Amino acid sequence: MSTMTDFISDSVTAFTLDNNTDDNGNQENTHPIFTETKVIMDYSTDFPSLPLNAVSCPTKGPGKALKPSVKCSTVTRRIILTASERAGRTYENDKEMECLEESKTCKRIASLTNTLIELSEAKDGSLCIMVTGKGPNVDDAHVRIVRELQTQITLSIKIPKEHFGAIIGAKGASLRKLETDYFCRIAIPKEDDGSIKITGPRIHATKCCDRILDISRERSKTASEDVEIPRKFYPWIRGPFNENVERWTSSGNVKVNIPPVNVNSETINVNGDRDEVMKVIGEIKKIYSEKLEKVRTLSTKVPLSQRRFIVGNRGSGIQEILKSTDCAVEIPTDDNDSGTVIIHGDQERIVDALSMVYARAASILCKEIPCPQWMHRYLIGSKGTHLQQLFPDKVALKIEFNDNGTVYVEAPQQEFQASLATLEVEIERIKSEMDHQVISIPAEFHRHIVGKGGSNITKLRDDYGVSIVMPPEETNSLDVIIDGRKDGVKKCLEHIKELIAKMENEKTRDIIIEHRFHRKIIGPKGESINKIRQQYPSINLYFPDANDNDCDIIQIRGTKAEVDKVYTYLTKLNKEFIESSYQETAPIFKEFLKRIIGKGGVTINKIREETNTQIDLPLDSSPTGKVVVTGKKENVQKAIEMLTKIQEELANIVTLDVPIPPKAQRRFLFNGRRLLTDIENECGNVFFNIKEKSNKIVIRGPKVPVENAEKLVQSLLKTLNEQTEEVTIEADASYHKFLIGKQGNNLQALREKYPTVRVLFPEEKAENANSINLIGKNDEVAAVKKILEARIEELKQTVELHINVPLEHQKHFLIKGSEVLKEIQSQNGNVQIFFPRINSNSTLVTIKGSEVCAESAKNRILEIVDDLKAQVTIEVIVPNKYLRSILGSYKNAYNEIPKEYNVVIKLPDRRLAEEYNHSGVCLGDIITITGRPEKCEKAKSALLELVPITEEIVVPREFHSALIGRGGKDIRNLQQLYNVNVQIPNESDNSDIIKVVGLRAKVKECVADIESRVDELKKIATDNLLKSFKLTVSIPSEYHQKLIGRKGVVVAGLRSKYDVQITFPKDEDKCDDIIIQGYEKNCNECKEDMLDQVAQWEAMITMTVKLDPRYHPRMIGTGGRNLRKLNEDFGVDIRLPPKNAEDPSLVVIAGHTEDDILNCIEQLKIEEEDYIDLLIERGQYTIERESTPAQIQVKRSVEITNAPWQVNSHEQFPSIGSGVPTVTLPVNSVWGSRLHR
Repeated sequence: MSTMTDFISDSVTAFTLDNNTDDNGNQENTHPIFTETKVIMDYSTDFPSLPLNAVSCPTKGPGKALKPSVKCSTVTRRIILTASERAGRTYENDKEMECLEESKTCKRIASLTNTLIELSEAKDGSLCIMVTGKGPNVDDAHVRIVRELQTQITLSIKIPKEHFGAIIGAKGASLRKLETDYFCRIAIPKEDDGSIKITGPRIHATKCCDRILDISRERSKTASEDVEIPRKFYPWIRGPFNENVERWTSSGNVKVNIPPVNVNSETINVNGDRDEVMKVIGEIKKIYSEKLEKVRTLSTKVPLSQRRFIVGNRGSGIQEILKSTDCAVEIPTDDNDSGTVIIHGDQERIVDALSMVYARAASILCKEIPCPQWMHRYLIGSKGTHLQQLFPDKVALKIEFNDNGTVYVEAPQQEFQASLATLEVEIERIKSEMDHQVISIPAEFHRHIVGKGGSNITKLRDDYGVSIVMPPEETNSLDVIIDGRKDGVKKCLEHIKELIAKMENEKTRDIIIEHRFHRKIIGPKGESINKIRQQYPSINLYFPDANDNDCDIIQIRGTKAEVDKVYTYLTKLNKEFIESSYQETAPIFKEFLKRIIGKGGVTINKIREETNTQIDLPLDSSPTGKVVVTGKKENVQKAIEMLTKIQEELANIVTLDVPIPPKAQRRFLFNGRRLLTDIENECGNVFFNIKEKSNKIVIRGPKVPVENAEKLVQSLLKTLNEQTEEVTIEADASYHKFLIGKQGNNLQALREKYPTVRVLFPEEKAENANSINLIGKNDEVAAVKKILEARIEELKQTVELHINVPLEHQKHFLIKGSEVLKEIQSQNGNVQIFFPRINSNSTLVTIKGSEVCAESAKNRILEIVDDLKAQVTIEVIVPNKYLRSILGSYKNAYNEIPKEYNVVIKLPDRRLAEEYNHSGVCLGDIITITGRPEKCEKAKSALLELVPITEEIVVPREFHSALIGRGGKDIRNLQQLYNVNVQIPNESDNSDIIKVVGLRAKVKECVADIESRVDELKKIATDNLLKSFKLTVSIPSEYHQKLIGRKGVVVAGLRSKYDVQITFPKDEDKCDDIIIQGYEKNCNECKEDMLDQVAQWEAMITMTVKLDPRYHPRMIGTGGRNLRKLNEDFGVDIRLPPKNAEDPSLVVIAGHTEDDILNCIEQLKIEEEDYIDLLIERGQYTIERESTPAQIQVKRSVEITNAPWQVNSHEQFPSIGSGVPTVTLPVNSVWGSRLHR
């Protein structure tokens, strides 16, 4: 078998001296000419896979959802047995033996019933038994204890044997209930004995006897009789419309049970009061005997479809015949195909009954007519309106639409033909106007037909006026149903086919980009994604739902070439996003924050632009003053340095480095810098920083707080160097405020008593919110831990408090899912608060929990009740158009008002926007505030502060673009800084008025900022006008280059010195005029300076010398070094000829004295001669060689087909829309089929 090495060795020709010499041994200066030959290899045959067993991936079935378990409640019951009731009197002289036996009995019962039983004996000899466990188990244990430990007696009673069934009940249920209720054992006698024996405690046994006797007495008053009557006589026994049975049972003293049709029995049971039962039995037998003599039978044939018309609604037809003719009609069951209807009755009336049967059977006609199922909805119409229009007054008409493509019509005989004809005409009309088509579409295209939120399919329905039904996903069907008007269906079908053809030529590719970057890819108002779509028109990007933060997949769909380009572009964009998402915090003191922001955000915006970072400023309500900087790492660090530098310039900020050992560093950084944060909060106005790979902690801030922080750090380091301990205590987060105490009193007392211990409580949103960390000396940490654990245990001790809450105020705690109640519980150690049931008329509220928490919850409830008693409701009129702003831009401030002032704010209903009260005020503008009067007024003022105002400011139109900034950047920064909306008129409006909309205070600040900016722009405009002065000076063009200088150094110096702009003419203009623009005074001074320099140059002596052009580069040197040295050494100015000079050898030398020029010329001539001689010496060894024909070498290349890395494989990378190819794999291939989920 050939190997790769064989092909390479054949295709490469070694290059040696022998290959490049002629017959005489002379080396040829030739270049080989390559011709290419290609060797094709098949990866599957030349590189077979190893014989490895394929790895099977077991599929995992969908897991079943686990039902939440319900924790059973535990109950405790107390049983007291007096000394006389205790059964263990056999040990009267040995009380210890008596108690021991009782204990053994209770232990055995506890084991059998899975309960906990505790005994205690009083001085008076009574025994107290406590039983704890689940409810049913406690009941069982109670019964067993009473039976075995309480004094038992046996009573015997006699009752009739026929009453035993009532005592026993169904499956012994009544007997067991009696035994449980009365703690007795009841022995039912056998047939030979009629006495029932009851064994149990005296009181309970007596009560049980009384109950059994009561049951027997009740039983003796009733009777139950059975009578055998043939089934065909049941209609007369029941009576027409069940009249006889209802008459017998109306008193409620008797029940008549007649077997239904589906029961194979002819026994009628009558039970109830004995006298009533015998009376009913007599009537039944009388009816039977009368009908037995008179009844005759007649049978007739009736088609199966007409039987139900005889029966009528719920048998009303048969009952009507029975009532009118006293004849019973027997209809065969549905499974009986005989069609025979039997009539029973008197011979004189049976013919009348037969006539009524025929009349009812023929009163209604029915028929099934063919109608395709898709037409049914057009016949029915929306909510049946079309059918109602076709048959407006035909109540008796019945139309049913069957799934088999037929319509069932049923109508009275006189209306049947007309109704049938109308329906057939309508079906023909629908067939001629409407069309129904089924198109098969591959399942992967269904979602593209539907579109996002059904947008595409809705557009198709609206454009073509058709109905499109997509198959359900679970059916795996490919058929899409289209019906509607014929022309619309045809056009829609063509459009869908075009879409499918287009999608089959498209490609789909997924790219994973973090969800937080999706908004950046989309851009503001979709600008960025629109640019991508404009550049690549066929591309569609599908982003996951904005609320689905766990999904990072973006799908790219379009033509293959454009999909790959967009994929590459997004990959590059994602890399840039990741690089620019580095984040650090810069500690800035709040008092310096405004100065760092600068007037109108000038300073902070400048830092943003210079460092290309995003700087997020802290909110006013933020407890820390940390500024978050986001961007590339080097840019972020640069921005933080700039912010820190500005702060240090503004205040006397000192920086102190404290060396710390690695062990201490780990302690300081433990639990998210919790220890350092605690010190920062204690000292105030200091910030700590521990840099990576550093053994120092940096403390920054004002001098005094930094010194205090250093002392704390040093004391901690000293403690850490000694025997220290770090302990974590678990306590419910709701207990923390009780452990800290009011204004931190408890914590401060611990600090004073144990100075080395720091108690670190977690932050509110920390992951381990229940963990309290203690750091300090071993003995002191142990003592603090013991104290805190004792307090936690106290908080866990349960007490029960009661409080009266008036009925009218209880609803406040229970509305909105008990929101107020849950808040009280969460703030007070999750105490249990039980309000009385609704409609119970009770005012007693029970609180269970730790004493401290329960008392705190009680006080809070009383405080709320007091507020409710004193509360009033006031109205605030806020125009409805401002509600969107209040609930949108100022949502956070609005949400704080109810919390801060403890009021309830109710917004108006949107539907009231056009309704007015008697005062002419729009109901949609009225906001109600409920709470204490003083709180309501404050809340009203705070709410009105959130109503945006509009203020106008006049700004000349020429300054509008400057205020907006490049791409609207400046105006956006202004709006973000003051949280306002700045409305600048369009150019076509010819208006100078700018409107600022927002909160009153912010609007005033923004207007002042705009005015200051306009003043600066006016100054800049005035300054620019002064700077627009132009001056023209004529200077010979040969001096222009000298005025510019090397790399523009000379002209740059002039521009910087005089603050002017200097413009030189272009080379092709052949002009001597130089234009100077700037302040008039500066322009004149610059002109004088330039003329002075030119005058000096004109005063110089000039000589011309010819030098070989080949020497010019040597004379200039690398970077002009040699030329500058000559000018400095001889005090001259050497000017070389321009590129297009007629004589390129002519060099001009200018100087102040003739001797300097001649000495320079002499030096140049010497160097020129030496250089030319050197060129001649090199040239004499150069031999012209004859050109030889180029050698032809064969270049061989290797091509490998069917390799796994090739993306043109139709098996591994099939195109969209094509059929799935058959994948041929080796028997022992390790490549498995792709798993489709």
